[in-house]
Amino acid sequence: MSGMMHFLQDDGTSRKPELAHVPVESVHPNPRQPRQHFDVEELQQLADSIREVGVLQPIVVCKQDQGYELVAGERRLRAAKIAGLATIPALITEVTPSEQQIFALVENIHRSDLSAVEEAMCLRDILDRTGWTQVDAAKRIGLSQASLANKLRLLRLDPEVQRFVIEGRLGERQARALVGLPEEEQRSLAKQAIEENTPAGEVERLAKETGTKPGRRSGDRKDLPFAGPDGPTGELLKELAVLVEGNRKRGIPIAWKVKELAQRELVVEITVDLSKRMEPSQERQ
Repeated sequence: MSGMMHFLQDDGTSRKPELAHVPVESVHPNPRQPRQHFDVEELQQLADSIREVGVLQPIVVCKQDQGYELVAGERRLRAAKIAGLATIPALITEVTPSEQQIFALVENIHRSDLSAVEEAMCLRDILDRTGWTQVDAAKRIGLSQASLANKLRLLRLDPEVQRFVIEGRLGERQARALVGLPEEEQRSLAKQAIEENTPAGEVERLAKETGTKPGRRSGDRKDLPFAGPDGPTGELLKELAVLVEGNRKRGIPIAWKVKELAQRELVVEITVDLSKRMEPSQERQ
């Protein structure tokens, strides 16, 4: 819930949620709820806990003409109904339909039963919907920027390997070690790790060895014909080189480098040193 509170209290508006007890039957489900499956046994266990100690974390709702629409906390709401509660503690806030879905995504990220890949999918959705930077999102959600970035890297894995993570057969650290390898080798190492229960450190070593075999660079892919010097990527890099060189000749201290080539993603870093200006005749370093 801490991530949700970060989000509600730092949403860039003056809106402050109001805490109140609302009738359970007056709360309508959120049609934009990203989670579609709710385990019946887990709901019953939560309902039993609610009967004993009550609802410890309020749900989040927004006021409607008739009752309230749930923003976050559907498991608690369902369990409260099973437990026979008449009212439930709720934070009442004013949000748009788009914000409602973002809040639901934020809550899902902080659920302990979500896999790392499912968390990454939620994070990607939040970034796409809000336009936030990773730094902004990490601050609002309550994650470190490094943790957020590492989870997003999992979305660059082969879909079958992602499924292994979702099913709980492959750990987050094991899976992350495979990012950047060709998909066939990702699948091979992932299956080996599952069958042999290979520790994450050993998977990282094997992945590093695979990525540095003679004749192969880490991240090279047989199914990426555009990655060669004569493909679209090569042409783009040539154009970038011409652009950078042209600016350097004009005295602008600009530099660039390719940081990574993996999973159909080419990362290019361009740096301009605004603290100094080169002489137009200065040679490229």
